[in-house]
Amino acid sequence: MTAAPATPSPLTAPPRPPGTLTTSPSSAEVLTFLEALARWVDELDAALDEVDAAAQLATDPDAHAAEISLAMSMSQSIGTRRHELIAAYDSGRVGTDELVDLARLLWGRIPDALGAPTAFNLSEACTLVTALTDRLRDALSTDAVGGSGVAARIFAVRTAIERCRRQADVLGADEFALEAQANALERAVTGGARDEIRSTVDAVDTAVTAIERELIKEASRRASTAHDLAGCRATYDELLAQTSAVRALAERCRSRIAHAPVQAVPAVTVLGPPPPIPAADVSDAATWASTRVALDAYATALDRCARALDQAEAVYGAPLLARDELRGMLGAYRTRAARSGLAENAKLAAAYEAARDELWSAPCDLVIARERVAAYQHTVRVAVGADPSVADAFDADTFDADPPHQED
Repeated sequence: MTAAPATPSPLTAPPRPPGTLTTSPSSAEVLTFLEALARWVDELDAALDEVDAAAQLATDPDAHAAEISLAMSMSQSIGTRRHELIAAYDSGRVGTDELVDLARLLWGRIPDALGAPTAFNLSEACTLVTALTDRLRDALSTDAVGGSGVAARIFAVRTAIERCRRQADVLGADEFALEAQANALERAVTGGARDEIRSTVDAVDTAVTAIERELIKEASRRASTAHDLAGCRATYDELLAQTSAVRALAERCRSRIAHAPVQAVPAVTVLGPPPPIPAADVSDAATWASTRVALDAYATALDRCARALDQAEAVYGAPLLARDELRGMLGAYRTRAARSGLAENAKLAAAYEAARDELWSAPCDLVIARERVAAYQHTVRVAVGADPSVADAFDADTFDADPPHQED
């Protein structure tokens, strides 16, 4: 990290307004001036912020208060006149009368904070505030802190230290390292030389940034732990319900299907509910760290239980699903036979009843059921002409839906 220079460069000269109080400028001249003034005002604001920060840390801050107040007041008046010029310029939509008004604004007296005219026009005010700011910079450059070039950073580091204190208090973290850095900074600011102040601010800034980063990580870990605990609780409740459902499914499969599969149904109650979150009055890092370790182990076990339940559900659900699909297939081919005028065919009816008896029996032997459904399916397809017939498989008269009338 590179420290700012001990003696900042002086402000650049402010731009000179075009025209005079009695001679109107051109529109192009006004535009060029407004662009240059905008850049210079930004530079002035940055310089005054730097001077103000350095003055507040100076050995005798009150010695510069009046001059800084005057510089700030003049800067505000310059900014007000700049905005008046921008409004009057109106993006270049100006005629003769508007240019006359712009000349008055460029060369007339600028207002103070209360709107009353001051003793200076815009050009004079810019010149005076430049000289005043540079004088303050020179004066503060002889002060140990003010001239160190890191006055603004001291404020930032102090603010960071205070943030860390609040975070450490909430998280119950050890503040020893933080306080050591705070003390080192104050010792350097109070009694150090310029080079010591710069080097100390660099070192403390780096150390406090690392401390704050770790505190943020700890806060994130705790937030994620609380979130994950809530997720585990919800998953546990879901698995409780799934455990009951899979056990009921397994019992149904065993009672409905012959040679049912043998698969253990895990019980999530063996794991028990998730580990509790630390109490509201517990903020030490060690307790939260142990909770995180226990939660990670529990989440792993919960995931294994969930996968085992899914597997058991698939194992016991598959035979019942296969039986239902066979029932659907049998019904579809019976409908096909009926539409082909074969609803009362004795051989088809017998094949259908054989398959139906097996499918609607308990326990159902799926091997036999598949064979009988396949036989009925083939019989129907042959009967309707979708498949070639097998020799001696059917009697032509058997599949005649409307046999010739036999006279007595």
